[in-house]
Amino acid sequence: MINKVPTRIANIIINALKGGVVPRVGLEYITVGRAQEIAAILHDIDMIEQGSASFRFIVGRYGSGKSFLLQTIRNHAIARGFAVVDADLSPERRFTGTKGQGLGTYKELIQNLSTKSKPDGGALPLILEKWISGIQASVKINTDAEGEEFDKLVEKRIYAVAGSLEGMVNGFEFAKAIVTYWKAYKQDDSEMKS
Repeated sequence: MINKVPTRIANIIINALKGGVVPRVGLEYITVGRAQEIAAILHDIDMIEQGSASFRFIVGRYGSGKSFLLQTIRNHAIARGFAVVDADLSPERRFTGTKGQGLGTYKELIQNLSTKSKPDGGALPLILEKWISGIQASVKINTDAEGEEFDKLVEKRIYAVAGSLEGMVNGFEFAKAIVTYWKAYKQDDSEMKS
């Protein structure tokens, strides 16, 4: 049985391949010979869903299909409700380095953060705003405070929730960054949000 590729997806696939890049959608229509690799990594995702952990590096020569395989797995993970980040590593782009290479890699990872509702990256604001809305809702349930008093209670709650990270490296700074983002969100200050 042959699955008909929707015209929109077919155009995306063809244009991406013409440009020499892996398409972000429609890979299930053109994936051939990767069943065992995909099954192994999807097994890892099953384990993660159950509370376990997994970490893999995909290594291979240029043109061997690493990016294609990773994009395929990324799409499977997003479809299952995971938040996904990806970045290509190279001598210039790595986790650590004396010339800021690590910072560039982490910036790319955050820019590429994707979810089901933001599959093309840029999902961090959506995730933070959803989390902050949950904090606001929990504060609202327990108080009749409004305005500045309510804002202070929300800020206090953010510090309390993020405080569990305080024992970790930069835990307090993380909470402070979330509070700063929340203030920018309230003021609709996109420069401060970034």
